[in-house]
Amino acid sequence: MKRLYLYITMCTILCLAACQQDQLLPSTGEAVLELDIQRMGHPSAAITRAIDGDLAVDVFRQDGTLLVHYDAGHVVRKIVFTQEGTYRVVAYTDNQYIWPTANDGRGEGCYLADTTVVMEFDMVKRLQMRVPLTNYSVTLTLPELFHELFPTYTFTVASGNRSINLREGEKAYFSPYDAGFTYKFSATNFDGEEHSASQILYSDVQRGKLYNLRYSFASGSNNGGIDIVITDDTQTDNTDVNL
Repeated sequence: MKRLYLYITMCTILCLAACQQDQLLPSTGEAVLELDIQRMGHPSAAITRAIDGDLAVDVFRQDGTLLVHYDAGHVVRKIVFTQEGTYRVVAYTDNQYIWPTANDGRGEGCYLADTTVVMEFDMVKRLQMRVPLTNYSVTLTLPELFHELFPTYTFTVASGNRSINLREGEKAYFSPYDAGFTYKFSATNFDGEEHSASQILYSDVQRGKLYNLRYSFASGSNNGGIDIVITDDTQTDNTDVNL
């Protein structure tokens, strides 16, 4: 019977990038803010589209009071200010408190970023924001022919007060503030023999990363058992980091 080795791959999503450019206007007594706001890893459907339709935007005055709110899908590209000053721009998905319960409890990505802009009369300021994930995800990848050798399996990921059974290819989302996640894998072969590994803690988690737990076959015999090895591979491909 083949053994299984486990590899963990982390796919990094870059942190917030905010860029500003200024342009002079004719004397109007107004300040204009042009927005280009997208989620990390979610390119715009069209090059000319500047606002991600899944992001809401709030603009706050310097004293913390809300100046204007735009629901997701209704954010304007240009905001006109009639008062100079420093403003805080917050872009976010509207699932900040409910993301853990989405997708039958597997969760979904949650995005949030903020930055400040100084608005001056007779100026156009262009603001580009790339909004990162605030949580991270875990997924499972099984080797080729696995299902032909093991007709049933259970893969459980737990973090905080949530415990989720995942099928291959599904993702579960967790908060990076819950001290990592534990995972446990068991499989039953066609002879009815169950083979499992003890629950393992993976604590080095960071927001915005996808932890891909990849099992693969190894040569040799271990009475049909499952061996787990976590490799440390520094090879990178664009923003992908393999561990």
